[in-house]
Formats: sequence, structure tokens, C-alpha cells
Amino acid sequence: MKRILASATCIVTLAFSAGAAAVAPPNITDEEMKLIPPYCPDTNTFGYGGAQYNQSPNAPKWVSIMGPTFWAMHHYCWALIHLTRIQRPSTPEMVKRNTRLEALGDLQFVLAHGERSSVVMPEVLTKVGEVQLALGNVREANDAYAEARSLRRDYWPAYYQWADYLRRSGQKNEARKLTEEGLSYAPGNKSLALLLTALGGDPASVKPREAAPPAN
Repeated sequence: MKRILASATCIVTLAFSAGAAAVAPPNITDEEMKLIPPYCPDTNTFGYGGAQYNQSPNAPKWVSIMGPTFWAMHHYCWALIHLTRIQRPSTPEMVKRNTRLEALGDLQFVLAHGERSSVVMPEVLTKVGEVQLALGNVREANDAYAEARSLRRDYWPAYYQWADYLRRSGQKNEARKLTEEGLSYAPGNKSLALLLTALGGDPASVKPREAAPPAN
């Protein structure tokens, strides 16, 4: 059974990102809803309006966690659904590229309208890095991953994904240094430990460091 998005008017009103119109994924299925974060059903357009009207009864809980950034997170949820859909092997490359550009616009909407201090921002920036890499925009990907790490020193995916790219591109020394840095802030993380081992490093030799609280 497919979920029907509540209001076309709401989508049009909130659908501008990076100078282009963003569009909610059509015909979102129950299976797709299970794959996105639990707050997504309570965001705008997923059956509810925005901060000024028809709020989800769960909205206050999510705002207490994310702050005002919650009101932009429907675009993040849209991006995740779009990106999941193009994982099908039969998807043409041009469709994949266009869909990634659309998802990037949604992610940039969150960056433009959210707060860097929000707990979800490192995750959003890491997804930006992932999409930029897939589009071949290496410099932009590096910037996104670096900002994610600066906002939360122990957010291991931002280390892992960029270090893995460095490894695959032949920059093993840089990859090892970054993986060691990530493991020092996230000691015991299995993904970083495995990557460091593959790079010829010793996870046991990495000294833990305490991540400073993010700057306000």
C-alpha cells in the first residue's frame, strides 16, 4: 500500500533548494518508509504541515532533539528516498546522476535552513560528501566531510567514508592518518579498526582522545 503525500500546496511552497525547485518523491511506499529515520513521518509533507499549522503530535519531541532544523528535515528524508531508489541495478546512469543532483539540492536546503549546532548536521554533511563523491566532485566532498568532522569529532562515518576514498585513490598514507584520527575519537569502532588494519596500521596502538564539545 502506498502513502499519499498530504498537500501539493505545501510541497510547492517548501520545494526550493539551491535555486531550483525540489520535488518530493512520488508514491512513497511503506517499505521505503521503513528504511528512513523514525522522525521522517513527522516532518512536513509526510502527512503534516509545517511549524505554523497541522504539526505532527510528535513534532515537539523532535524539535527538542534537533532544534528548528527539524522543520527542514523533510528534504533530508526526500533525499534518502531518492538515493535508495537509484540503487536498483537497472537504473540508467543518466537517471542516477540527475537523481543525485536532485538529492543534493534537498541536502543543501537543510544546510541553508538548518543550524550547524543541530545534532543531525554531521549526518547531513556526511551524506552531502557521499553524494558529491558519487557525482565526481572531490573537492566539495572533502569540504563536506571535513565540516562534519569539525562539528562532531567522534562521528566516525565522516572519517571512514573519506579515508576509504583516499585508500581507493591510492593515497594510503593520508587514509591511514585520517583513520587513526577517527579511531582516536571513536575508540573501539569496528569499521575504522578494520580499515586501519587494511591500511597496514595497528588499531591497538591508537591512543584515545576525548572529543571537545562543539562550539556554539
